[in-house]
Amino acid sequence: MLKKDAHGSAPSAPLFLALAVLLGAAPPLVAQRVRVRSTTTARYIELMPIRLDSSGDFAAAGRQSAAPLTQDIELSAWGLGIPGLRAYGLVRFRGSLGNALVWPRSDDHFDALHAFVELERPAWRARIGRQERVSGLGIYTFDGGSALWRPFPAVRVEGFLGRGLARGFLEPLSSDAIRSIDPLRPGQGTLLFGLTARAAPVAGWSTSAAWQKEILADRSGLVSERVALDARGPIGRHFSITGSIDGDLAAEAVGRARLAVAWRMPRGRIEVEAFRYRPVFDLTTIWGVFSPEGHQGAGARIEIPAVRGIVLDGGVVYKRYRPATETTPFLVGVGNYSTAFDAGGHWARNAVAVEARWRLLKGYGGSHSGGDASVSYASPEGRWSAGANLSVFKEVEQFRIATGTVTGLGGRADVRLTPRLFLRGEVERYWHQPTRGDITIDWSQLRAMLAVEWTFGADADRVGAWH
Repeated sequence: MLKKDAHGSAPSAPLFLALAVLLGAAPPLVAQRVRVRSTTTARYIELMPIRLDSSGDFAAAGRQSAAPLTQDIELSAWGLGIPGLRAYGLVRFRGSLGNALVWPRSDDHFDALHAFVELERPAWRARIGRQERVSGLGIYTFDGGSALWRPFPAVRVEGFLGRGLARGFLEPLSSDAIRSIDPLRPGQGTLLFGLTARAAPVAGWSTSAAWQKEILADRSGLVSERVALDARGPIGRHFSITGSIDGDLAAEAVGRARLAVAWRMPRGRIEVEAFRYRPVFDLTTIWGVFSPEGHQGAGARIEIPAVRGIVLDGGVVYKRYRPATETTPFLVGVGNYSTAFDAGGHWARNAVAVEARWRLLKGYGGSHSGGDASVSYASPEGRWSAGANLSVFKEVEQFRIATGTVTGLGGRADVRLTPRLFLRGEVERYWHQPTRGDITIDWSQLRAMLAVEWTFGADADRVGAWH
């Protein structure tokens, strides 16, 4: 977040100063273009919080409600006097409408999700500011610089360097907010740097590689070092293959790996896969000591067009977990295997779409069975759409407090009021019926959302209706 750090400085202030200078130069730049998108989202959540009672057992704290509010402002400016120069920012304001239940992060009032200036040419691109990295290693945000090079049309290489931020929180890893839940972290920030490469060596094939390293800001220690590879493409006329793997170089271990082969039949598609997963953690956090469960497994999926526009699909996934007793004494009797089945289908004709799905999960940690059904309609001119959904599921969980059957009913509507103004609303109500004889927490809840999106400025009429 763009707050003062422990030394009292605002690290991102120079970036916003650069943005202000660029935008302040607008009058003499006749071709300058600015587009702004504003999204205001209000939510209402009514549920039963859980607390520990005097005997150490979980108990309901009484029904409460929360009404978090977010305001996103996205700004893009170009035509700034230099061909290919663009400034981009996406900021989020958070608050609450004053209900008793404090919704997570509603008191964290400001985040700059993106804020950078970039210069682009046909063969390269340079960017400085707060930016996001998306690769086989996940999504990371950092404050710094990156450079992209395109030596050939089907090849691009990018390097980056900057201050690392905690994933999902946009806080330096040394911030008080992070250290309050992970007090053994070092009292300094980190540097994040790495390389990514993407290529399409032959028609239909794509490959990518990513290497990323994070060290303490004073270069005294390693935080993490990881690498990822993936490739996908056709084999002959009817088959295709997808493979991915990532490794934790610091721990000398493979994290995730997956290999899948798909067969496109004259009518339908079949895919089989094998995979493994091992959680990886930074060297500066205590959470790796608890050795969360890894697993390996295999799965298969089929999709077949039926009649009159109906498409049916289904799949099965089998997982084998490491025995819980190898890593922790707290999980007893949760099993070492799980099997998941699902089957469903969808149908669409003109402006109407119908979808239904059933799922069954048995094994490791409990069981879950349930189904969902939905129907939606979109007006022919694209001015509005509406839909309704029904869900029913039953759970017997060893990792959760609530057991029983839950029935949910919801609806949504999207309306384009003008070419630049959109309105979206959703409401869902869940009723929880505990299993007979069980003492459990009431999971029943009500959720509602209303969002207003307004786009104005250059090319505002060409921006997508909703995303």
